[in-house]
Amino acid sequence: MDIGQEINQHLEWIETIVSLLGDQDIGEEDIQAVTRHDKCALGQWLESEASVELGDLPELEKLIESHEAFHQLAGKLIASARRGDEAEAEKSQAQFIGMSREVIRYLRIIQEKSRSQDNDSSPTGK
Repeated sequence: MDIGQEINQHLEWIETIVSLLGDQDIGEEDIQAVTRHDKCALGQWLESEASVELGDLPELEKLIESHEAFHQLAGKLIASARRGDEAEAEKSQAQFIGMSREVIRYLRIIQEKSRSQDNDSSPTGK
């Protein structure tokens, strides 16, 4: 498990969303795909490895919830930008950025806790 890589992939996905904001040809089907939290690398990781490896960490559930909300906000942001609703797009963008930070914060907390667990389970306890 490389949470640093998951953070980087999350940041790359944000760049993808930003690139879609100016795309007037994006359709409703594309927006629906963006809202799917299980289609990005982080979502796929959360659906597979994370639940097994980190299932006992309370932050995992918070991360999953934040990640799902992040995707919903991404779809809302793109849809409002596509409609030309600047006020809604700005509001959605602020929420999108805030939720992205929350996702990264939970990833970092989990990263630290998993390091601590790894150290605790080493033969020397260090």
